[in-house]
Amino acid sequence: MEIFELILLMLSAVFLSNVLSRFLPSIAVPLIQVLLGIILAIPLGDHTMDINPELFLLLFMAPILFNDGARTDKKSLWKNRKAILSLSIGLVFVTVGVLGAFIHYLIPAIPFSAAFALAAALAPTDAVAVGALAEKVRVPHKIMHILEGESLINDASGLVSFQFAVLALVTGTFSFISAGTSFLLLSLGGIALGVVLSLLKIVLMRGLRQLGIENMTSFMLMEILLPFLIFMVAEKIGVNGILAVVSAGMVHSFSYKKINPEMAQLNLLSKNTWSVIIFSLNGLVFVLLGTQLPQIMTAIWEDTGIHKSMLFLYIFGITFLLLALRFLWILFFRNYEENPHADLVSRLKNTFLYTVAGVRGTITLVSALSLPFVLGQGNAFPERDLLIFIAAGVIITTLLLANFTLPLFATKKEVVVADHTTAIALLRDVVGQLQRYKTDENEVEMNNVLKMYNGRIFSLMEHKEVSATEKELRRLTQEWQLENTRRLVFERKIDTGVGLSLMMRLGKRLYVQTRAEKYRARMRYRQLLSHSIRDFRIVPLSFEERRKERAKLQNENNQFVVQKLNELDKNEFNPEIISLYLMNFERALGYGKHKKETDNEELQTTIDLASQIERETIQHYFEKGIITRKEMKVYRDNLLAIEASFQLEF
Repeated sequence: MEIFELILLMLSAVFLSNVLSRFLPSIAVPLIQVLLGIILAIPLGDHTMDINPELFLLLFMAPILFNDGARTDKKSLWKNRKAILSLSIGLVFVTVGVLGAFIHYLIPAIPFSAAFALAAALAPTDAVAVGALAEKVRVPHKIMHILEGESLINDASGLVSFQFAVLALVTGTFSFISAGTSFLLLSLGGIALGVVLSLLKIVLMRGLRQLGIENMTSFMLMEILLPFLIFMVAEKIGVNGILAVVSAGMVHSFSYKKINPEMAQLNLLSKNTWSVIIFSLNGLVFVLLGTQLPQIMTAIWEDTGIHKSMLFLYIFGITFLLLALRFLWILFFRNYEENPHADLVSRLKNTFLYTVAGVRGTITLVSALSLPFVLGQGNAFPERDLLIFIAAGVIITTLLLANFTLPLFATKKEVVVADHTTAIALLRDVVGQLQRYKTDENEVEMNNVLKMYNGRIFSLMEHKEVSATEKELRRLTQEWQLENTRRLVFERKIDTGVGLSLMMRLGKRLYVQTRAEKYRARMRYRQLLSHSIRDFRIVPLSFEERRKERAKLQNENNQFVVQKLNELDKNEFNPEIISLYLMNFERALGYGKHKKETDNEELQTTIDLASQIERETIQHYFEKGIITRKEMKVYRDNLLAIEASFQLEF
């Protein structure tokens, strides 16, 4: 139960980090998550979560790398293959060798194998962190494509190097020739296994569809389970599970190339599901690090063999060498440049941009946290806490560096205030055309669709504007009911007692709601009740007679309000709110006469009609030059998403 509660607390922290990032846009989300993890560790005390390193790789790496492989732009990957392979393989192995030797020289207490393991963990970059930072500055498309492709490949190469270094430390033996041969065979075996199993999954799903089975839930569940199954099979066979899930993800993405309604719905469901899973897993890793940092700091502080004053110098020194190697590598290999003949200033600027954008993130952290607790002889892993602390320090340093220096090498994105005027006008045109198709037979279904469009318009409007208009319209409808009730009472068309009772209730509501005009409201209320009581004749009524009089009065008031609403100036009041009030009062008027249930088939027909009208209106706006081609694509994509949502519902 404690583990379950801890998981819930950490997931809550991940959710809170996403909320806080909106209020703290200048701070990277991983930094917020680490801080929340530290705060969470205070009340937890010793109740931290110790996960088996192998299980840690399975839970976090398998789905994250599978999703990276599936979402990678294959064309850009192939187009920039030279630069990507240079950075993700060549630079990774150079980093492991040079940085590993430097770490051992800097901290002799860390053995060579452990130093190489830390260097391998620090080698991969994090495309997710780069993407988050790129939301603030304009990173050129080619640079982003190379960084994303580099992250995908160096995740695999870095993790494979990490596993070999840890294996050498655990077993105590290492042969470069043997390791190189094993690396090649295990890597090729892992890639082949991932491709085969992913193809088998595609064939299985296609066979089920041919049998007439279109179960979105089952297909999505199989997709989520696939990376875990592939990783476990790869580990059992003895090939590399990391490369297996990456290759499986790349092959899996081709299953969505065939366009039909069912695949479009599944693709939309897949993207939404994986976005939640990946954000949660990435967040959990950083929150988990935060929960363990106080314990790690305590262990390091109590270790007499470590110079406490040198800890941060170690982190800065390792970070400096890591980025210096990257800078020199990129400066030497110029195949990343769009213009090979660019001047020196432009070259240096792009080189700095590539260097600073190479932040470390989830892969580095998962690798460090997956270090084993004991070696093969049963001895404790040497300086495990120190390695995790250094890895966390390098991650935080690179994140901070990128966070505050990227704007120096890339132009800052302008914050554009969303103007939804055109979108609102377009949707209002659709509503106007839909209302022409409204009949007595489809009134219920048409009102449901119109209400949906009104809701979409409300979502594009300022909340204050909608709230103020709605409040004013509510006050008007109550004034109209009060006015009509007074007329019916004085014309002796309604029972005096029933009418006076409603007038008093409405008068009190108006007095409370219109505090800004309380004097005018109070005078109006007194005027309505200024007639002498002797002008009225109150006749005692039975319960049934009183109920009928109330129903009659309510019906008369509803008719009067509908009449007044139709007379309102649409330019002065929000037409969507008027429409909403009209539908509510018209529904109240028709309730006693006939109560019709919503016909799902008729509702689907009405939705299809609305979609067709909206699609034609979008095309009309584009042809008239009101919207650009890019805006037209956005509007159409939004409409497709809504249509897919309705298809899933029906």
